[in-house]
Amino acid sequence: MGLFNVKVKLTSLAAPQRDEEVSLVVDTGATLSWIPREILERLGVATYSRLPFTLADGRELERDTTAVLMTIDGRKAAVPVAFGEPGEEAVLGATARESLGLVVDPVGEKLVPRNLLALRNRSA
Repeated sequence: MGLFNVKVKLTSLAAPQRDEEVSLVVDTGATLSWIPREILERLGVATYSRLPFTLADGRELERDTTAVLMTIDGRKAAVPVAFGEPGEEAVLGATARESLGLVVDPVGEKLVPRNLLALRNRSA
């Protein structure tokens, strides 16, 4: 699958007047989105956890994580993100895509909206 970029608006959950528009590489192998630390610091978001990650080449590392309001094509959701360090790619991960109800169209190199999935409603 080819790589492609999407425009994303990130907003601080604690200070909604702080936002940034960024371009992220759609990465179907990444769990969380990786956002450059300097962008998250400008938004004023706080680290709430440090989690382990395994890279595609098998190396392991830890990164700080937080949450931001992410907007893509008018769809908004609060999503967890990792603090990317200098030299690391800024990527859109699976958790954000799932939360926003977006699937990857690898041929068209775009994100396609879909309904979120839910359990069957027993009262229906």
